[in-house]
Amino acid sequence: MDLGTMLRVMLRRWYVAAPALIVAIALPGAAWTMIAPKYLTTSTISLLNSSAASSANQRTGNPFLAFDSSLTPMADFLARRLSSDQSAADLAARGVVDPAAAALASNASGPFLTLTVTGKNQATVLSELQTFDQYAIDQLAVIQTSTNAALPTSTLIRAVVVVPPQLPTASKKTKYEDVAGAGVVGLGILFLSVFGMEAMALRRARDRAAAQGPHRRPVISSSIDTSTIDSSSIDLDLDLDPEDEGETEPWIDIEPLPLEHLVTTDHDPGTR
Repeated sequence: MDLGTMLRVMLRRWYVAAPALIVAIALPGAAWTMIAPKYLTTSTISLLNSSAASSANQRTGNPFLAFDSSLTPMADFLARRLSSDQSAADLAARGVVDPAAAALASNASGPFLTLTVTGKNQATVLSELQTFDQYAIDQLAVIQTSTNAALPTSTLIRAVVVVPPQLPTASKKTKYEDVAGAGVVGLGILFLSVFGMEAMALRRARDRAAAQGPHRRPVISSSIDTSTIDSSSIDLDLDLDPEDEGETEPWIDIEPLPLEHLVTTDHDPGTR
């Protein structure tokens, strides 16, 4: 169905298209007004070498001078743990009910983690991310102390908040997505109502045509006044049997004459 046909159908079914169009326009507007904006805030934590590793090999003991590539796999391990369902349950028990996520910092040259919390309340989101940062540091310690053999405290990897939670900013992307979804729903209502009505009308027309039969006898109108015709004087016998066509009676019923009547006689008395 091309665009011209669609427009013609909508114009023909304007009494359905007009209300549906109003709904299709009102839905995105209502979504923009009623859906609250979502706020997003992030922070960054960094893994640090243990005090023993920072002091080994004539190092000064400063953990920021002892970054090692071996900490990056540990950072990835911690990010996966923070994204688990168990961590989500633990965070909910601590009051973090909004969606929280942890991932390796993009384009980072060290063991950095980016923590994110998204919610509808600006102050709540900021508080939840602070709780999330502390939970991440605690989980790093839990991972290292859950081994069978207790590790010395001087060998434990540490974590520090490098970038504290930022002021939450409104995320327009999710709101645009919600409004676009409402617009798609409105257009769906418009097309379903208009073309659904058109399909129902076509089906009813086909049903009426099928009920009237494929061979319709034409109605012949006549100006003859049939009120003066005596129907009792008309005797039409239309029950003809094809087998009796050869047994029809002749038009003139004449009885055959005897042969003696065919003898020649003198009808003129003056001749012999």
